[in-house]
Amino acid sequence: MKRKAENAGGQFTKFSTQKTALSQTHSSGIRIKKKLSERVHHDVNGFKMHRDLWSAYLARHVYDDSLSVMDANLDYPWSEPIMLDAWKEYNQQSANRVGESESRKCHKSSEQMSDKRLPTNQIANKGEKLDGNA
Repeated sequence: MKRKAENAGGQFTKFSTQKTALSQTHSSGIRIKKKLSERVHHDVNGFKMHRDLWSAYLARHVYDDSLSVMDANLDYPWSEPIMLDAWKEYNQQSANRVGESESRKCHKSSEQMSDKRLPTNQIANKGEKLDGNA
């Protein structure tokens, strides 16, 4: 992967997935363990994102094996539309590969993505109290 990233003009950063636990981390900084079969991240602050996209997004904010939740929250309003577009494209490609009937088995209907854009105040800052309506 390192060679491929560098050949494409990118960079490769190695960090501990055990220490960062990105797929379990919410925008508030708390971690909630989930089954590997849960492909959609339901954040405690009310938004949904494909689990792998969310993890990849958070990975951009890991420095020396430590996730900067504050940096991730600051960048999220600008990144969300890009990630939602990527999720749409993924769903379209999946539907094309396996056919419409099989595509519905990829995600439960309650886990389908929403085009609804949340206001930026939906992202909690570390230390803020959650309202419990998530």
